[in-house]
Amino acid sequence: MTNNWKEAPSINRSAVLERWMAAGLGLFPERMTPGSPAGEALADAMATLVDHFAEDGEERREGLERLTRIFAVQSMPPSKSLSLFGTLGDILAGFVAGSGEREAMRRHLERLTLEAFDCFMENRERIYRLKVEESRSQMHMLLRRAVS
Repeated sequence: MTNNWKEAPSINRSAVLERWMAAGLGLFPERMTPGSPAGEALADAMATLVDHFAEDGEERREGLERLTRIFAVQSMPPSKSLSLFGTLGDILAGFVAGSGEREAMRRHLERLTLEAFDCFMENRERIYRLKVEESRSQMHMLLRRAVS
């Protein structure tokens, strides 16, 4: 156990990633394996988030973007997708000593979860826009065929 919540993810990196990845793969309705392309993308995004967990920089934002993009294309609701961050908090709490440190980590994780929700919704919005544009294009092509 460590007395600093900021160090816990890096000190216990492999154990944290192994447990978090198992939880992440379990969220998908179809069985996804760590070796599949989506599983590897999930592992890479999670590793980026764990490596930059305590930071507020571009690397962490990029990890959030990649992780939420994977979940945004799924049909599961945001609450189920973002439950993954609660799981991360539970995992990390086991490596952090002291209630004050756990509370500070919990607050940081809440901010991270809200930022992830923003990223998730931005990705869902992009998907929706693409679907609308595709529908418009199809409608335009059908009208052109009907007129000619």
